[in-house]
Amino acid sequence: MKDDLQRIWGLAIKEFLQLGRDKLLLAFLILGPLLELLLMGGMAGGGVHNLPLAVVDQERSRASREFVAKLDRTDELRITAYAESVTEARNWMQSGEVAAIAVIPPGYSTALTDPQRSASVQVIADGSNNVISTVALAAAEDVASQISRDISGPSSTGKQGPVTLRFMARFNAALEDQPHAITAMLGMIVFQVALVVAAQSFARERELGTLEQLRVTPLKRLDLMLGKAIPTLVIGLVDFLMMMVLIIVWFDIPLRGSLLLLCLLTIPFVIAQIGWGTLISLVSRTQQQAMLLVFALAMLEVAFSGFLVPAGDMPGVMRVISYVSSVQHYLVVLRGVMLRGAGLRLLWMPGLSLAGIAFFTMALAWVRLRAGLDTDAFQIDVAGAWRRVQRWWCDERPPLCPKRGRRRKAEHRRGWSRETA
Repeated sequence: MKDDLQRIWGLAIKEFLQLGRDKLLLAFLILGPLLELLLMGGMAGGGVHNLPLAVVDQERSRASREFVAKLDRTDELRITAYAESVTEARNWMQSGEVAAIAVIPPGYSTALTDPQRSASVQVIADGSNNVISTVALAAAEDVASQISRDISGPSSTGKQGPVTLRFMARFNAALEDQPHAITAMLGMIVFQVALVVAAQSFARERELGTLEQLRVTPLKRLDLMLGKAIPTLVIGLVDFLMMMVLIIVWFDIPLRGSLLLLCLLTIPFVIAQIGWGTLISLVSRTQQQAMLLVFALAMLEVAFSGFLVPAGDMPGVMRVISYVSSVQHYLVVLRGVMLRGAGLRLLWMPGLSLAGIAFFTMALAWVRLRAGLDTDAFQIDVAGAWRRVQRWWCDERPPLCPKRGRRRKAEHRRGWSRETA
């Protein structure tokens, strides 16, 4: 065990030294993420549909049910839950299950029919995403104006009608765009850095001609994989911590949750990218091929992660595929911990999803590494596996195997003729 750890550590040190000699790559890994975050964060500024809405109906009257039905008929809002209390609905918002809360207080129907009073409805929106907050407020205002026009008559403007909204945005009272945009950039930059470094590991060795030297070393395949993965994991976490400092100090975005929890949930996210990068590096002949595959995978992640379009607004098939996007689950973790102050009790599902994706990608990379370090070793191994399956099928199922079935029948006829003779 001690010798294995020494070999793994020696390979990790070799990877660090090799990265240190490449000054351009080292500058890209350290300064590139910070510069990208500064530029894109400074510039941060399609329609949104079916936002999950929780309803707290404290009135439970016909008028309150009509108001809820009108909210549900809008394109922007979709009622997904009814809460018994505002506290329960706030917990759902903190975990990211709902984007807005509509609170109908007692006495709503009485105030609605009294011309001297105004019926008040409170709308609480998730301010960590200013787009969601703005859309939820606009949809609720349209419903309130519609009810006001129905009661006051068509000549009413709706601005002084019987229904007034008390709007409140949680986690981002000023509805600034930067918190939502910068957390998305943070997740994508960590994804890019980890994937690029891992995708170059074996491809760089193959292109430099040092892959043969690794083959003659006493390193086992597991040692080789761990030795290549440790530097990428360290670089990804260091870049993440540096960008966190930049976000808190430069952009003045508070960290409401636990930094330790965020680091722990970042580890499986980086490991998932190490798995994809290692797999890409093993099937690529050159670093250029590896970068092209990285670019293609990044395009898919951007499309399915909800970075551009919310996952809930995607078509059915694309929405199902988005569940295996590690970036999507990581963005839920980032915004939950940083902007909402959520804990592991509320984020265990995306954390478990990240761990499952990390295990799956590392298992794929391990299977490919077991096939060999050659780029065409997997095809050779697949052909050999197919021949082994054919031999097993003929040995275990002779009647279904034409050649062995005919041979067995011929042997049986010869034995029967000798017995009768």
